[in-house]
Amino acid sequence: MSSGNLKKVKLSVGPGSLSGVKISNVIIVINRTKPHAPQTASALKSFFDRKKVRQEWVETLPPQKSLFRKMTDLRGSRADLAIAVGGDGTLLQAAHRFRSSGVPILGINIGYLGFITSIHGDRIMQEMKRVLNAEFIVSQRTALDLEIRNGKKRVAGWALNDALITRGGNPHLIGIEARIGDRRLTSYRCDGLVVATPTGSTAYSLAAGGPIISPECNVLTITPICPQSLTNRSVVVNSTEPIEMQLTAMSGPAEVQVDGMKLAMLSPASTICVKTSADTVPIAFLPEINYYDVLAEKLKWRGDGLGNKS
Repeated sequence: MSSGNLKKVKLSVGPGSLSGVKISNVIIVINRTKPHAPQTASALKSFFDRKKVRQEWVETLPPQKSLFRKMTDLRGSRADLAIAVGGDGTLLQAAHRFRSSGVPILGINIGYLGFITSIHGDRIMQEMKRVLNAEFIVSQRTALDLEIRNGKKRVAGWALNDALITRGGNPHLIGIEARIGDRRLTSYRCDGLVVATPTGSTAYSLAAGGPIISPECNVLTITPICPQSLTNRSVVVNSTEPIEMQLTAMSGPAEVQVDGMKLAMLSPASTICVKTSADTVPIAFLPEINYYDVLAEKLKWRGDGLGNKS
């Protein structure tokens, strides 16, 4: 999967090249709820044992209250590579748990779509030999910092895919005022609002009608969910500008989520600020992977619609 920010495993080396550093120490984050997890884990362990690679196995954290706050356990880890075995959700969780560590994350897909995973579960043995020789590129992916302000109270958040304001259990539409930097954008009446990174543009934002953004682009997207006004559409903004949002005075309560995890409740007295994070996410991909081929495969693009590629 291509990116405009491709670097070697050693991040000081120039863009677009492969690393010559061999992999000898890995941390595997595995989602054992996936049907093929036992076979995949057994195959990986046998392979690493034969190659005398030091391994640490960590399971994904299950859905739970305050999950976002609990995903700090691997940030001080030292490893040559982290391997996320599951789907995109597993890699997202790994990104949170390894945040700021600088450890590249390689995804093995035994889930469903797998937009940000690199290796199919049925090709582990063939591709892992290359991975151990560091035959991969690292794409530095844009992430988001959030701050929710309510008087003197501050709540901080972070996301790789998206930040979401949603009405949650509130049965009514919510009203949201949005600003880009110091300029007013618009007012929304909707079920929610998604601020997505290019990586997150193929997630919730896409389901809400947002555009697909190449990870090479330094932009963010703002997409309303089921807006009352049919002319409310996605807006693409420069990633250097902060996005500020606030519930309107007559709006009911709302909830803020980061990458699908609840962060905080929101009231009209609260202001949420979203901006590009200094903590990018180093995601490892096999060098031949082409972002646009991935889109065509995952979204079933078929040329003329009859199975023939134009």
